Amino acid sequence: MSARPIVIDTDPGVDDALALMLAAASPEVDVRGIIAVAGNVGIDQTAANAAALADLLELACPVGRGAAGPLWRRDTENAAHVHGNNGLGGYELPRSSRELIPGVPLLADLLGGSDEPITVVTIGPLTDIALLINEHADTARQIERLIVMGGGTLDVPGNASAAAEFNFYADPDAAARVFAFDVPITMVGLNATHQALVGPDDLPQLWASGGRIAHLVEHILEDYERAGYGSGGAMEMHDPLAMAIAIDPTLVTTAALHVDIENVGRITAGMAVVDHRHRPGSPPNTDVVMQVDVPRFRALMDTRLAELDRSVG
Repeated sequence: MSARPIVIDTDPGVDDALALMLAAASPEVDVRGIIAVAGNVGIDQTAANAAALADLLELACPVGRGAAGPLWRRDTENAAHVHGNNGLGGYELPRSSRELIPGVPLLADLLGGSDEPITVVTIGPLTDIALLINEHADTARQIERLIVMGGGTLDVPGNASAAAEFNFYADPDAAARVFAFDVPITMVGLNATHQALVGPDDLPQLWASGGRIAHLVEHILEDYERAGYGSGGAMEMHDPLAMAIAIDPTLVTTAALHVDIENVGRITAGMAVVDHRHRPGSPPNTDVVMQVDVPRFRALMDTRLAELDRSVG
């Protein structure tokens, strides 16, 4: 089977870094481009991190600089309290000399110029995707599937507010625009990522390899715990789970449901409203991830990161 072509829209971000590592280590996907968006930290830092990580992971694809903030709101906050001021928990990578291409035009060119459909893995706010829809709607319709890390079912509280997960909270209007657009979506929400816990005990092959990737992952896990997140020393693998689904969709089970994003409410902006009623007026528009095969996901993380650690220079 040929590799699935993907583009990654990301706001690195410690778990974004892990997702990029997983993509680089997996022959099932062909990374055609990486586009940075503001989110976990500002665009200057996320773009620099995306380029530096592409260098570290020896990815030859272009790197783009996407949206510097939400479509129109200016009252949202970043997540530097989780990811550190530099987005990588204080871990310093060599600054890249890569040229950063304007992000939305790059995304449009990658989609429009491909002979085969491209899956877009979005692991940051959805601003770039909404701008693509607004500016290049016909090209956006060529997306094979959006794998979206964001939201969650109503039984799981938000992590950026009482109601909303961070990526949707950071730009509710963009998220609402994307979910109203006619393109296949897999939503990887907090109800799924809270299952996908990975801690030091789950990565024995990576620790045995002992190289640059192992050192960076060890720093990420320690910094995440210092910030007061995770559970029992384990980290919620929000973005790596979305990437894992691009690599192996059988790692999860999904339900076809209607999802809309609240972008009007005073205290609910960014909430994913998942309708389980199957009413005629609300047809399914999203494959919502419900269950994760956690042992297989942990094994994938361990084996692929160990292989990557042995291969990077």
